[in-house]
Amino acid sequence: MSSTAFEGLLWSETNVRTLIPATICMVVFALILRLLIGSKGIRTRNIPFILIGASIVVLEFVKQYRDLVPGPYSQYSLPLHFSSTFLLLIPLAHFTRGSLAETMRPVAGIASGMTTIGMLTVPMTVFGDAANGFFRDFGSFHTIFYHYAILFYFILFVALEMHEPNWRKDAKKIFILITAYTVVAAPLANLLGVNFMSFLYSSIPPVEAIRLQLREAIGAVPAQLLYILFMYVGIIMSCTLSTLLFRGLDALVRKCPKAIRIAGSLPGIAR
Repeated sequence: MSSTAFEGLLWSETNVRTLIPATICMVVFALILRLLIGSKGIRTRNIPFILIGASIVVLEFVKQYRDLVPGPYSQYSLPLHFSSTFLLLIPLAHFTRGSLAETMRPVAGIASGMTTIGMLTVPMTVFGDAANGFFRDFGSFHTIFYHYAILFYFILFVALEMHEPNWRKDAKKIFILITAYTVVAAPLANLLGVNFMSFLYSSIPPVEAIRLQLREAIGAVPAQLLYILFMYVGIIMSCTLSTLLFRGLDALVRKCPKAIRIAGSLPGIAR
């Protein structure tokens, strides 16, 4: 891996060689699915998301079993990372029907957009160089498969028009999710000493330097509370970016065709 000023923080050569081609393939496949089932009913369009949800839930059960049975169990394996919320969000959005599904779909969609933004801007802070061990160890396989599944989920969510954006309602729902997650994950991160969602310390050197300086200036507890508030605001900002991204991509994709016209249906061609 070549040395750069931001190595270990933004992108690595491994990310460039794997994440970019994978993302392009996901976009192409999602557009093909749009042509095949984009004009179908919600139940048909929901099928790929059921498969994605089932796959990550099964994979997580395997991961937890592998971490628990041999032992010792690492607290870092606890499903308290932000990406772990999809173990609930996707099933609630796609395994259910009616008002519950309609409520959870935009939450899952916008939350997956937040993960997508993180993956495509600072992949080293999301899953590092785990792609190097994809075929060698289960931990790396789980990390890459899981996060790529969330990336594909977001791309497909937009391509199949699973939700029509509603700024006020969507913002309220995702705000509740983020607040609830922060209330649970931030205290546990500090009590257990596990860096869930960077609530314990920052992996970005300039931010971590400020946190440590505040710790010396005003004391450990006040400084940590301010840092948690800073992270909470940062997650809200990420949510806002994800909402804007989703609205923009949704407007763009709705201009694309979502059905293949077979030859027999074209004017002037006999059936």
